[in-house]
Amino acid sequence: MAAESQPQPPATHFRRVDESRGNGRRLALILLVAFVWRVASLFDPPWVNDEGTYFAVGQAMAHGYRLYNDVWENKPPLIYLLYTAVYHLVGPSLLTIRIIATLTALLLVLLTYQLARVWTHSWPALAAATLVGLLFGVPFLEGTTANAEIFLTAASAGAVLCVMRLRRGALGGILMGIAIFFKAVAGFDALVLALLIMRERRDALPSYITGIALTTVAILVPSALNGILPAMLDDAFLYDVGYVGRMNGLGVPWLLAAKVTLLLVLTVRLRRAPFPVLWLLYALAGALVSGRVFGHYLIQCMVPLCLCVALLIQHRESLGRRITLLLPPVFLGLALLSALIGSLLAMSGHESILARRLSWYTNFVRYAAGGESQVSYRNGVDDHVSRNLRIAAELRTLPAGKVVVWGNTPWVYVLSGRLPATPYTSSLRDPQVPGETQTLRRAVDHSSAREIVVIHPPAPSLGGAVM
Repeated sequence: MAAESQPQPPATHFRRVDESRGNGRRLALILLVAFVWRVASLFDPPWVNDEGTYFAVGQAMAHGYRLYNDVWENKPPLIYLLYTAVYHLVGPSLLTIRIIATLTALLLVLLTYQLARVWTHSWPALAAATLVGLLFGVPFLEGTTANAEIFLTAASAGAVLCVMRLRRGALGGILMGIAIFFKAVAGFDALVLALLIMRERRDALPSYITGIALTTVAILVPSALNGILPAMLDDAFLYDVGYVGRMNGLGVPWLLAAKVTLLLVLTVRLRRAPFPVLWLLYALAGALVSGRVFGHYLIQCMVPLCLCVALLIQHRESLGRRITLLLPPVFLGLALLSALIGSLLAMSGHESILARRLSWYTNFVRYAAGGESQVSYRNGVDDHVSRNLRIAAELRTLPAGKVVVWGNTPWVYVLSGRLPATPYTSSLRDPQVPGETQTLRRAVDHSSAREIVVIHPPAPSLGGAVM
């Protein structure tokens, strides 16, 4: 009797397995490209003031200062808690916090790919993942730094993935709450995700809201128990209301009203658009709501922007493949072109931060190849670094005591290991914190600090303070 033939798996099964393995290898290569593209950030000197502020706050907290009460800052607590944790573990290590930012950027590559697969095929999703990995390595966007935006972007992208693919509304809400407590503008991401849930999965809205509420309670209750809740609400949220109002029309924030009106009109017009389009709209609103445009503000828009690119090519696998393969050499060519422009600017006497940013990649390549010294390299990134290192070295030779730094140079506190004599790690904010300058001047007048470092020119003016 002839043996019965065994049923063969359908050909589509083999194709799916091969596709999955192939995409896994391609994703691994994309992750490698994204890592190599931003590796220069791991060798940066301490030049970014935001990172210096976060470490100065973390250092103060590690020495008993209470956030908001004893050391003033205007963001929600998670970014400071992250830096404080790093400080406790390894000290004020810029390398460590940059490694964390790099891992977060690589996580965003994976999240972008998984999100793109909700709407597109493999190659468009790979193109989106490649684009986001390269964009987060561009110094003009400051995705190379460990600013709050890179962490809120990862948390909000994770929240969208939980809702869209994993059907985990509560977990999505928890992650979105984490994004908000990294920076309040993530509320725009939270709102647009709520709109999506109401449009497509209304039954998940209660669990999503519950998740956000759980994160909020987990942060507010310990803050209340530690006695910092009123100050946190005033400094991290109400101050930002004044900040936004000041930059959007002063006493009558007409520009903010125009932005909100435009957002509402576009929401109605695009209500049936694919979610990445709405997400990009709301992320852009979050990036622009303050009235100022810094490079790192736009980081919030990068994931939805790359998803929109995937949507544009979703029905053209071959185009997605070509874009994926072309993006790395295109970015490399742009880096070489920007270096040429930066060199021409420097040679013509137009030395500036812009010229240094344009030459950021080639400056690192020369340093890595042994073509220039460490001092020359860090001056090529920012010539204030050597000045700050000299100040810090001199402070470390003096008797112990608190310091006042008159200027926007928080790295001096960190590099010298000295604590601030006032709650402020900077004397220059716009809009000013009520009482900030007066407090600093009193500290100078009354010799509250062992040393006073004045960054020339003093801003704001020292006024009648006696030196």
